[in-house]
Amino acid sequence: MISSRPRGAPTGDATATPKRRRDRGGRLRRDIEGLRAVAVLMVLLYHLRVPGAEGGFAGVDVFFVISGFLITGLMLREVEASGTLRLGRFYARRARRLLPAALLVTVATLLGGVWALPGSQLRDLVHDSIGATLYVVNWVLSSRAVDYLAEDAGVSPLQHYWSLSIEEQFYLLWPVLVLVGLGLAARSRLAWRPTLLGLLALVAAASLVYSVLLTASAPGQAYLSTFTRLWQLAAGALLAFAAPALTRLRPWASGLLVLVGLAAVLFTAVGVDAATAWPGWAAAVPVLGAAAVIAAGCSGRDTLGGRLLSTGPMVWLGGLSYALYLWHWPLIVLAEARWGELGATARAGLGVLAVLLAWVTKHAVEDPVRFQRRLAARPLTSLVAGGTGMALVCGLALAVLSTRPELQDRTDAPGPAALVADPAAQEWRLVDDPAHAFTRQGPLSPDPELAPEDIPPYYGDECQIAQGDPSPRYDCVYGNPDSPTEVLMVGDSKAGQWFSAVDAVAEQENWRLTAYLKSSCPFTVAGAEEEDCNAFGRTVVDHVTAQERPPALVLVSMGANRDPELEAGVRSALQALQETGARVVVLADNPYPPGSLYPCAAERPAALLECSSEVELAGGAELLGAVADDLDLTTINLNRWICPLEGTCPVAVGGILIWRQGSHLTDTYVRALTPFLYRELSALGLTERPAGDIALADVPDRSDG
Repeated sequence: MISSRPRGAPTGDATATPKRRRDRGGRLRRDIEGLRAVAVLMVLLYHLRVPGAEGGFAGVDVFFVISGFLITGLMLREVEASGTLRLGRFYARRARRLLPAALLVTVATLLGGVWALPGSQLRDLVHDSIGATLYVVNWVLSSRAVDYLAEDAGVSPLQHYWSLSIEEQFYLLWPVLVLVGLGLAARSRLAWRPTLLGLLALVAAASLVYSVLLTASAPGQAYLSTFTRLWQLAAGALLAFAAPALTRLRPWASGLLVLVGLAAVLFTAVGVDAATAWPGWAAAVPVLGAAAVIAAGCSGRDTLGGRLLSTGPMVWLGGLSYALYLWHWPLIVLAEARWGELGATARAGLGVLAVLLAWVTKHAVEDPVRFQRRLAARPLTSLVAGGTGMALVCGLALAVLSTRPELQDRTDAPGPAALVADPAAQEWRLVDDPAHAFTRQGPLSPDPELAPEDIPPYYGDECQIAQGDPSPRYDCVYGNPDSPTEVLMVGDSKAGQWFSAVDAVAEQENWRLTAYLKSSCPFTVAGAEEEDCNAFGRTVVDHVTAQERPPALVLVSMGANRDPELEAGVRSALQALQETGARVVVLADNPYPPGSLYPCAAERPAALLECSSEVELAGGAELLGAVADDLDLTTINLNRWICPLEGTCPVAVGGILIWRQGSHLTDTYVRALTPFLYRELSALGLTERPAGDIALADVPDRSDG
């Protein structure tokens, strides 16, 4: 998932060149150029981690207001002049304005990411490159933010394109809504301005209400959602409708508005931080502040605040803000990915470099394309050129993705079998010196770049219930669905990591295997921090206890830390299943490294022993151990085949990578552990096949799942 809240970007027509930023009378709106400079400085200083700029992310809210005002002003003037809005010309202008610099930086970031980022992040970078190119990256990032499997994902060097995506989606929606409004006005014989104003007000009100509600319930999703941001763009658009009346503002009112507005914007930069629920009600401060500054300038009055914003350096920086924002964030992310966290001097140097690149981009790419006469004269040519450029960038991203290795159905690497002293023995024991089986150098299976993708196949069936969802699925059935012998797997993703091994045994033993697995949720009826976990457990228990035929076996595991209330809830849940007559068996949780180890394996393929790690007691071991003692449950512990040396875990054994996300085992390693688990179940009398008949070679292929 995204490791920190993505922050804003100056985008769209809020960044047009000064000679195009004029009011209705043709006067250059230098104050808007200066306001853009303030906004981009807020974002830049925030990303450079300058103390005192913790609220700089709100610069994007300022840009949304500016963009809404300017784009709506352009449309209103066209409707006044021609009675309609020509979509082809409108979208062609947007393509010439936005695409050249955006596509350039996307390509540079993609290629820079291949050089600087670990291979495990390459797939996300490709997805983000395509999402940024198609202006949907805010939805790509939003889906990753709620993806449990993405919690190891690094910060995307293209995450700042989320605001461009929202603006472009607004540019697609708002002109169409204008045409709809014009049509309604014509049919109803109403004045077109009030009709459009009413439609816009409805959109703004609905978006604001939704923003407040979603920010309270799901702030991560709210931050990136188009629907929670429309009201900010609409605020600027509403201001464009009011612009004629604002020309009559008295001098004292203009002077007061601009100062109050600037104070509100600057207060946000220093007065809020990442802990503030955003966008919600709090975002009204910079939105109203930006609106006040723009409104004051509509009067044309000479004000102190207007003079401050209209100074040469502010106007110059405002003209660079689009390209400056595009460049600065990838530079920071890629530099720190390559060389580690940078000091203040290095970050300041990156800021200067971003300004230089922005200046070159504006004068060598943005302006030449934007004002190219042939393109401007033929909208279709602009649209075709823009679409071709977007297609080429997407093609490049897919070509980069094709260079990655692929997960293999089967590996010849022995994995944990290399730890077995005598494969022919009735009981397998560790070799005398397990460290000799630790893999010292690559290649590994899976390739460390693919570790986050080496997951059990039930994820693909959407049988890992997401966080926040309290409802189990009863159709997550594997093995032989018609078998009278039902086996349940219950718990969180630490239980689910064993799925491929259990599924292989179910196939051999003709079991009906049902999975009740939920992300970040111990199997409990009470005591979990998230109520959806408790509700999920209660529903499963009620369903199972109501069945006419009880399950033969319940396999449970989890990674939750011990807590008295949670322990009581887990005990109640497992006791209820035990009382149906089912045999409840605990799969011991594996030890916990301090963090994900596969990036180390990717970075040091020739020195894998350096990636060995001291480990903590397994998260769920203490809790489940106590419950097992209370209920007299049997525990299967395979940890000697994972971390055979006490207190230390290798990154790979017998050529197979052990670790993926955090403390989770790769599916390849779990499949290699299948015969070990099978023998343990057989020794408990739970299988038809005797332990002595289970060989180390009885490892399922990935395609078997």
